[in-house]
Amino acid sequence: MEFFLFLLFLTFFGLVTAVLVYYVKILFFSKKTNYRREELTEIRGDVFRICLDVLESGGNLVYGVGAFFGSALLVWLWSLLGSVLGEKGPGPFEHIFHMPIFFLALFFSFPFLKEAYRGEKYLALAKPTLSGLALGNLSAGAVHYGLDRDLFFLFYLLLLLLQIPVLVFLWNREPIYGMSFEENDSSYSYESEDDWGAPSAASGSVQENGWEEEDEGPFTEETDEFGLGDDPFRDDFK
Repeated sequence: MEFFLFLLFLTFFGLVTAVLVYYVKILFFSKKTNYRREELTEIRGDVFRICLDVLESGGNLVYGVGAFFGSALLVWLWSLLGSVLGEKGPGPFEHIFHMPIFFLALFFSFPFLKEAYRGEKYLALAKPTLSGLALGNLSAGAVHYGLDRDLFFLFYLLLLLLQIPVLVFLWNREPIYGMSFEENDSSYSYESEDDWGAPSAASGSVQENGWEEEDEGPFTEETDEFGLGDDPFRDDFK
């Protein structure tokens, strides 16, 4: 039962984070000022591609999925030790084993790992691994807080505020404290010109030709026999 809830919360937090990543991208990280209605409402395809981009880091979906779920299960098993050693209800062991220790360790040690293993393909697994550690920690905390109230609400809120913003920057390929976890020339990217409403080649050519033609209003082709050049009243009524 608890493991099923853990997987349910893992999926939930993954989708919620992907939605936040999408809206933060178009509202803050992009240079657009005008948005189509479809860009703000029809986001299911983009959310799916954002999640796939995380799992396909490094160009290998199998390794990415393994790193993501392996790190998430590691955090889940680690959190169970707090329930074994502690008692029911909020206690020191529960809070210690729910602290994002693995997440913080990988986050702050990545610059040294990147320098030591420069050019290695395994560094691309840092993104799904870090994501699995963060979402696994939040999912495990949600299960323990919801079922047994083993965590204080403010402590769990601190976990959310600490890890979700990092994932938003990470999934958007934005530097975090001047540190980049992914190379810009990634083989797969959910970002494309059509996604964010950038002008394509076809629309660009139409726009260029549009400057040469006179703008047409909505009543251009309408024939009105009472136009400015016609007088509807005969001379007898004047």
